Amino acid sequence: MEAFERLREQGKILRWGVSNFDVDDLEELNAPACATNQVLYNPEARGIEYDLLPWQAQQNMPLMAYCPIGQGGALLRDGTLQHIADKHCATPAQIALAWALRHPGVIAIPKAVSLDHLKQNADADKVRLDDEDLAQIDAAYPPPTRKQGLMMV
Repeated sequence: MEAFERLREQGKILRWGVSNFDVDDLEELNAPACATNQVLYNPEARGIEYDLLPWQAQQNMPLMAYCPIGQGGALLRDGTLQHIADKHCATPAQIALAWALRHPGVIAIPKAVSLDHLKQNADADKVRLDDEDLAQIDAAYPPPTRKQGLMMV
């Protein structure tokens, strides 16, 4: 952090970010120049919704979601996401991305291995999930009811 602050003071960077910091870590950091916190976030990994996501929103600190479409493909083969995808003429990956992006201040960084894949990811921003869609995802992947440790890949 000291090195980042020196670079910022020298005008070489404007701001910097961290990865896998929980609320306690960010409060201890107490660094206004910290631009974002990158954490695992997707329907299978929702623990941050209990405290970290609201805390960052309150601090106006964007949250950068890594692996927003899951890891290994199981999420993309999920029947619930496929059903919602069919309803919206979308892919399960687009539904997972739209789900993460429904929060103001959440940035998602999905993997893209081709130009077509990149376009599909970008088109996820056009998907508008309704209350029924969100309730189905909540039923399949319940939101946290208590504080959880950060999940990491």
